Amino acid sequence: MPNYEEIMQEMDRRVSAIDLNGYNIINDCRMIIIFLKEKLSNLKTDVESQPFNSDTDEIAFFKHYKSKVLGHLIYFHNILHIESGRPPCEDMLDEYYTKRQEELKLFFDRYVAFYQYYKSGSSHLDDYYFLRREQEKKLNVHVYYFDDDFEFSTGYDNLVARIIAMEMLYAYLTARKRAIQQPDCDGLLKMSGKYKWTGNAIELVELVYGLNEMQSINSGDVPIQELVAFVATTFGIEVKDCYSAYTDMKRRKNDSRTYYFDKMRERLNRRMDQDDERDRAKR
Repeated sequence: MPNYEEIMQEMDRRVSAIDLNGYNIINDCRMIIIFLKEKLSNLKTDVESQPFNSDTDEIAFFKHYKSKVLGHLIYFHNILHIESGRPPCEDMLDEYYTKRQEELKLFFDRYVAFYQYYKSGSSHLDDYYFLRREQEKKLNVHVYYFDDDFEFSTGYDNLVARIIAMEMLYAYLTARKRAIQQPDCDGLLKMSGKYKWTGNAIELVELVYGLNEMQSINSGDVPIQELVAFVATTFGIEVKDCYSAYTDMKRRKNDSRTYYFDKMRERLNRRMDQDDERDRAKR
């Protein structure tokens, strides 16, 4: 089977090169949509020519790989539609983006049970959701014209793609509104300031998920994608897909999946031990 991780990395590189500040966003969306449609077509050809070795491989493909490509495709298609139809009057933009966010909330309300299953990292129903042999149970999720081949879908992989896209879009709209409300902010997901995040994006996502689980910000009552967008903006780093980063964390194979927290705990304990040694040496 193809190396899907390499395909995901190539997609991430292309996506991360896009400027979300909005100056060339329409043209950037058109270009990345062409790229993503080509990648989706390539994945379909691979699946048709090389059968899966096991149910586990098929589940992983439809739950994680195809859905991520399709999710980004839906995301950029939505941005293209939103930015192409934005009102010419700047005074109307905040209301315009707010209405788009309200539409997204309706989607999450409609699929709340599956959303909770997917977000929790559960897998006990994966055979039902992500194997194509479950034809009679297939869910018809509208994904525009990108994926109309029932042999290349379990139905629920399309729903995962929509979830990925809608979470990213909610974060995008949140950042858009913040840029309107704080016009001095330097860019959509960037800020000019003294403090910059110098770790990688997945470390920041791990930190924010940890803060959210500890209910350290607003008692935990804040959408994770909005919290990631806020922290990313504060520290001048782009995080385009917080849930994909979280999914990558869940797929880590070591005994512990919290690499950043483990390293942080180790270094902080070492610093305190060194401080204790210095204190004893002074006595």
